[in-house]
Amino acid sequence: MQTPYHHILAAAAFALSSCGLSMPAYSAGDASRGNELFQQYCVGCHGPDGRGGRKDGFMPRPQNLTKKGYIDELPDEYLVTVISKGGEGVNKSGYMPAFGNKFSGEDIENLVAFIRSLARY
Repeated sequence: MQTPYHHILAAAAFALSSCGLSMPAYSAGDASRGNELFQQYCVGCHGPDGRGGRKDGFMPRPQNLTKKGYIDELPDEYLVTVISKGGEGVNKSGYMPAFGNKFSGEDIENLVAFIRSLARY
C-alpha cells in the first residue's frame, strides 16, 4: 500500500536529480553482507526471501519487500529511515523495530543493497 509519504519521498528524489543532485547510493552497499544481516534480524517477519513469510496470523502483516512497483519506487533514504527508525519513523506500524542503535550506517547501507537485490514478483 502506498502512502502520501511515499509520493513525497519519490518527488524529493526526482527534484534532487533534476537539480543535478542525487541521494546517496545505498544500493551500492554489499548485498552479500546485507543478506547475512537480513537472515539474522529480519527473516522472522519478512521471511528468508523478503516476501513476508509469516503465516501464523502475525498482524500487522509485514511488507512484501519483493513487490514490483512498490520497493522499486521507494528512495533509498526511505528504506534507511524505516530500518533505522522503525515503522513509526515513517508513520507505519510500530511492530517494525528501529535498528538505528543496533546497526552501523554501513550495515544499513548493506541491508538496503540486499533489499534492492531481491527478485521482484
